[in-house]
Amino acid sequence: MILKTKLLLFVWICNFLFGYVINIDGVSFDEQDFYSKYSKSEWVKSSSGQKERILKDYVKRESASLAATEEGFLFNPVLKNKLFNVKNQILINLVYDYTVAFPLISKKALDLSRANLKKEVFIRHLLVSHNSSVISSPPSRNTEEALSLIKTIKDSLESTDRSFGYFSKTHSDDPSAQRNEGVLGWLQWGVTPMSFQSSVWSLSLGETSNIIETEYGFHLVVVDSVRSSEFSIYDPDSYEYAVQRSSLVSVRDLLKDASLAYDREVLSERVTVYEKQINALFEQMLESKKELLSLGQGFDFTDFIKNLDLGSVLFSVDDKLYGPKWFLPQISQYPKSKIPDFSSSQEFIGFLQNIIMQKIAVEQGSKMGLLDNNYFKKRIGVEQSRILYDSYLKHLVNSVEAPDSSAVEAYYNKNKEEKYFNPEQVVVRQIKVDSKNLSDSLYSVLSANDSLFEFLSSKFSLAYSQTGGLMDPFERGKFNYMGEAAFNLDVGAISKPIENPDKTFSIIMVEEKINKKIIPINRVYKRIESLLIKELQDDIKTTTFNNFINNPKLKLGDKYEKFYN
Repeated sequence: MILKTKLLLFVWICNFLFGYVINIDGVSFDEQDFYSKYSKSEWVKSSSGQKERILKDYVKRESASLAATEEGFLFNPVLKNKLFNVKNQILINLVYDYTVAFPLISKKALDLSRANLKKEVFIRHLLVSHNSSVISSPPSRNTEEALSLIKTIKDSLESTDRSFGYFSKTHSDDPSAQRNEGVLGWLQWGVTPMSFQSSVWSLSLGETSNIIETEYGFHLVVVDSVRSSEFSIYDPDSYEYAVQRSSLVSVRDLLKDASLAYDREVLSERVTVYEKQINALFEQMLESKKELLSLGQGFDFTDFIKNLDLGSVLFSVDDKLYGPKWFLPQISQYPKSKIPDFSSSQEFIGFLQNIIMQKIAVEQGSKMGLLDNNYFKKRIGVEQSRILYDSYLKHLVNSVEAPDSSAVEAYYNKNKEEKYFNPEQVVVRQIKVDSKNLSDSLYSVLSANDSLFEFLSSKFSLAYSQTGGLMDPFERGKFNYMGEAAFNLDVGAISKPIENPDKTFSIIMVEEKINKKIIPINRVYKRIESLLIKELQDDIKTTTFNNFINNPKLKLGDKYEKFYN
């Protein structure tokens, strides 16, 4: 219980600040946590039934996460390593955000985001494009003509009783306007160009905007509704981070170059590459690949590093030396598909430098105090909950033991007549022709001498002529009318001509009838065992999750209780 208290102390504190969505055995989960897993827009547009399913899924997942924590899953070395890697990746992303991306944002953009991020708007728009607009089929009008047209439309809007939707449907170059009268729906701050959103978010309800220019052309916008966004319930650290992330739309064209410049600067100032040693290692790797290829074996980069004997220096970071073995733990985390083929030593160096930059970023994040940032803690909590849930689910499934032979035998005896049998089959010879007259003539010949069936089939049949009309055994339900007739005839009997769905005609003779035969248990034992294991796994999941959902100590927040039945 002490461990759980420490792990979820932050969640409890947020409960006092923001209220809770669910409370499980005294542990509360707030709206910020809830909306990080099920977006607010998804929640708002859901029906009552869908809301109930979302809440029950949330209860199920968080209950499983708590149960896993109680049972000591966090001490599992594999799980600890997975959480460690997730934590580092989140930290690395934050470092690049705070160090590289966020400094590019202007104070004006930040102030706008800070003021507007807590609000979402439901809007309609009218678009007048021109021949330079970034759309799939630009009109022939030039920029001046487009501007003149939208000014005229705006003047008309202000001097008539016709609705904005009417003007959008009539004049907009947005193809969807014909269908929805310009409705763009709910928009969140930070997903549209800054020139567009800064104008839209300043509008009052029902007010038509001034003309807004974007790469798509010229817009008029009206706000139909306003509501609080999911960020309105964020803690201060998380909100400030969201503010800066949402402001990146204003500098997104600069981000790639800024990131590359930052990496170059850090590598230049803090990292020394020992190219001679790296080239030697690269050549050794090529030789290893060649040798393994000659033996018909594949090359594994992780195994190659693991089996190295040499202790040469490849890099130094802040005058601290690093050899091949230092990279092994980081390389081991890479899926094989993510490790390059290394066609050159420079590609090899770039791969190792990327690992070094991640190490530097993790250290930098700690120095910047990001480990104490509430947003960071929240993100770690979300990822930890997900990993614990997945692990607990696997634990439940793996806890099921294989059924003993008596259970398999009992299931077999109960179900063998319905499930484990080779069905009744029939073997026939067929004469298939495309003429009713020909089929009648052949039937007349066979009526006089049925021993000619095989000869006539080889001579006239459109199918199976090479086998004298002999078909493979088939069961009931095959070959339409012809198949149905086969099961109604005795062995040796010949049918009258049968019209097929494709307008051909068939005459058949029954060669053999094969009775239904039960399949021996040894041939289906593994199949039944797997089925029983799956049933037991489903049962334990259903029972466990029902206990979570019906937990008498479970509480729902006031806003959510009405949806939980």
